[in-house]
Amino acid sequence: MANTDRSVEYRQIMSRAICGKGRKFCQVKHSIHPPDHIHHILGAWLINHNYESSKVGEAVEVRGTYDVNIWYSTKGNTKTDVMTETVHYAEKIPLTYYDRYTREGTVNVSTICTQTPNCVAAKLSPHKDSISIKVEKEFVVELIGETKVTVAVFPHELGDWDDKDKEDFISEMAEDDEDDTFDDLDPDLVFDDLED
Repeated sequence: MANTDRSVEYRQIMSRAICGKGRKFCQVKHSIHPPDHIHHILGAWLINHNYESSKVGEAVEVRGTYDVNIWYSTKGNTKTDVMTETVHYAEKIPLTYYDRYTREGTVNVSTICTQTPNCVAAKLSPHKDSISIKVEKEFVVELIGETKVTVAVFPHELGDWDDKDKEDFISEMAEDDEDDTFDDLDPDLVFDDLED
């Protein structure tokens, strides 16, 4: 039997698809040198967050910066001031899913910061020579690239039909799908939110 006589053929097509995913919640500590006249820390917050990402092996590396603003008191708690320091960071996000058949030169990295960097703690050391801040952030990454998809092709199935026959066949298939929509549901698995 020749390859052209088969009723079903399989072909590979190239398609852009999500070929990798990853997520990471990060908690990091930074040490910042305080000004000489600091008395107490009154607050800390982060602004101007910028980042970029790139694929590194089977992971995504996110590199970025943010400005740490420390509000503090001076002169025996009679005056306040704000100090700002830019902090650089690098996070490696492991991929929980990765398609190794993706064409390497076609991959684009999409990174979303789902939790912007937030200072959850700031503490002045007992000797007032450093400020320790704890930062939380979260990233979700996706790799989008060209990959092969195998599809079934039925070259002779509809070839001899006229347009009317094709329309009838498509209509019948659509009706069959509608009729069978709920046939496979198990009524015992349906939960009623109204019952206590």
